Amino acid sequence: MKSMEKSGLLISIFQSVNHIDLGRKKLASEVSNSEGRIALMRGLSTALDVFNEVHDNVSNDLEMVILAEHAFITEELRYSVEPMVASSLSAALASFDDALRVLVTVQNPVAYQNAETSWPRHRKYRHHNMPKDAFHIAAASHVTRLRNTLRTPGVNNTERQVYAQRVKNMSAAQNAYLALQKDALSCEAEC
Repeated sequence: MKSMEKSGLLISIFQSVNHIDLGRKKLASEVSNSEGRIALMRGLSTALDVFNEVHDNVSNDLEMVILAEHAFITEELRYSVEPMVASSLSAALASFDDALRVLVTVQNPVAYQNAETSWPRHRKYRHHNMPKDAFHIAAASHVTRLRNTLRTPGVNNTERQVYAQRVKNMSAAQNAYLALQKDALSCEAEC
């Protein structure tokens, strides 16, 4: 994905979260109920479009998957008023920062082969026999967080679609990353 397209997607994410927050605030005030519904649905629709587009490019651009989630969570954190939610979102951001770092490392087979020796061979530290590194940890933690939110009462149908698409994106990203790991670790000296 070109950097211009990436910046457009990230801008759309920021706008979607702004609309979602505005919609929730207006719905909570009960004075602007219809305006709130419109803003909320506009934000959710934009978010769904963005996360669908991200999914279409998962195998070609894992960085965009992480950046899209990072941007969405950053904006959610900006509007968060609950300390437990803020703590969870902050942990997710730190986890995605780590995932971005290891994404760079896995693209350098020699560096990744050297790093791989630091992970235990025990299956609890492995994902399909590959190191359960920062990328896998971030993806699995985020999927758990999203699925927990899906179980929350009061989540409307469109919100469910957004959360479900984000789960789908993270699962696809984890599979694409697994292929990168296999390539890096099977690469011979000519790499």
